[in-house]
This record gives sequence, structure tokens and C-alpha cells, in this order.
Amino acid sequence: MPFHFKKSDSPARAVRRVCREHIGEALACLRKSRHSAAIHGVRREIKKLRAIIRLVRGGIGRGDYRKTEDALRRAADRLAAPRDAQVMLQAFGQLAGGPAARRFPEILKALQKNRRREARRFQDGDSIAVAKKCLQKTYRRWARLKIKASGWSAIEPGLRESYRQGRLACEAARRQPSAEHFHEWRKQVKNFWHQLRLLCPAWPAAARVLTDRLEKLGDLLGEEHNLALLKQFIAAHCADKTGEATALSRLIVASQKNLRAAALKLGSRLYAETPAAICHRLGNDWNDRRGK
Repeated sequence: MPFHFKKSDSPARAVRRVCREHIGEALACLRKSRHSAAIHGVRREIKKLRAIIRLVRGGIGRGDYRKTEDALRRAADRLAAPRDAQVMLQAFGQLAGGPAARRFPEILKALQKNRRREARRFQDGDSIAVAKKCLQKTYRRWARLKIKASGWSAIEPGLRESYRQGRLACEAARRQPSAEHFHEWRKQVKNFWHQLRLLCPAWPAAARVLTDRLEKLGDLLGEEHNLALLKQFIAAHCADKTGEATALSRLIVASQKNLRAAALKLGSRLYAETPAAICHRLGNDWNDRRGK
């Protein structure tokens, strides 16, 4: 399903259309929510929707923005636990896969038990109904959305703010390399990446390089975040009677160090421009594509 503005779209029409498409996709994934891939699919669609509303937040009413953001956050929060349980197990497999997994049998057992427990809680609780209700409310609210500005002026302020927030988050992670700062940076990177993909699927070469690098950076930060979740789980739920927790934690810290170094190196290039400069360049590309 295309996640982008059509060339003939006004911002308001494009936002309404894309929101309808992706809320529909999210609801379809909810109907298959017994599968972990479907839960991930819903969360992915919600991230795209949140990127859209942040892009045009300056042109819509504060009340509409706040209500939509709150509803989407509630829906995402309801899906977090089963998804986190799944990604922690995947991160463990990537870090200690193959023969190395035999070194950590108790941790593997705890992770598998946690995934089953969270899946049961999700299916037995009201999370699916709550998420569905939040998405349906968003659909109705955005079906009548009006955006005050038009053209590039409707989206440039939101794009500029997204880049600025990513730049600040990158610097915060550089100054104080905590799991919280890297996670916040990841959210800003993914937000800006989704917005660029939304605005134009056929950017000129220079802009495509930007989106490709943002995707790579998001992947690095996503791997780092999954390891941070795994580390927290081990500390909270895995007794260190046999030394498994200590040994695996060392592997996690070493991998996080490499991922953070690679992310900061790439981020320093991606965020070298000022928000004004990058939006001026992207605005020229946007207008050229529309013959303005």
C-alpha cells in the first residue's frame, strides 16, 4: 500500500486519504492479532499515522492534534508488551544464536515463558478492543480534517521541527549515551524518515540518499533499543546463579557499544545541516516535482 502524497494531492486531501489507508491496514492487522507479525504491523501503521499528524500539526487545531495523538498513543501502548516480548527473544537469538544459545538455557527459557505469558494476557484482555476503538475514533476525526495552510507551507513547519528534534536527540545521545536518549533519538529518526517517504516517493538522488541513510540509522537504533530491553529483562527476571546473566549482559554491552558508535557516526553526517537549510532544499525539490 503506497505511503505517500500523490502529485495532484493537496496536503489536506493527501492526509485524509493516507490516514484512511493506514487505519484500514492497522484494523486489518488487528483482526489477525494472534500472530506476532500482525501486532508489529499495527504498531508500524500507528507510527506512520503519528508521523503524519506531527507533519501537519501547525495547520490543524490544537484540540484535534492532542486528541489524535493521545488516541494513537493509547492504541500503541496496548500493543507494547507482546511486541517487546517477541523482539527480546529475537534480539537474544541474534546475539547468542546457534551453539552459543546453549550457554544461556535459563535465560532462553525465561524469555520464551515471558512471550507466552504476554501473548495470553494480550488475547485474554481488552487490548484489541481498546486499540480498535482508538483507531476508529481517529478515522472519524480525520475524515473531516481541515488544514489551514496549503502547499509546502502546510508541511514545512512540521518537517523542520521533526528534523530539529532529531538533531537535538542526536546531540543528547552523544553527550549522555543512555538507553533513554538513544531510544528518544530513534523515535525522532523514524518520524522524520516516515515523513520524507510520505511526501515524495521519487525524490531526486540527493534526497534519496538522505532517506536511505535515515532508514539505516533507524535500524541501528532499533537494534540498540531491543538489546536495551533484553538487558532490562535479564536484570529484572533472571537470577545469576550460574553466571548466565553476567555473561550475556557483557555481550549486550559490547554490541550496544558498537551499534551506538555506528549510529553516532552516521548521525553526525545526517544532522550536519541546519533545519532551515535542509527544509529549503527539500522544499525546492517538492516544488520542482509539482512544476512550481
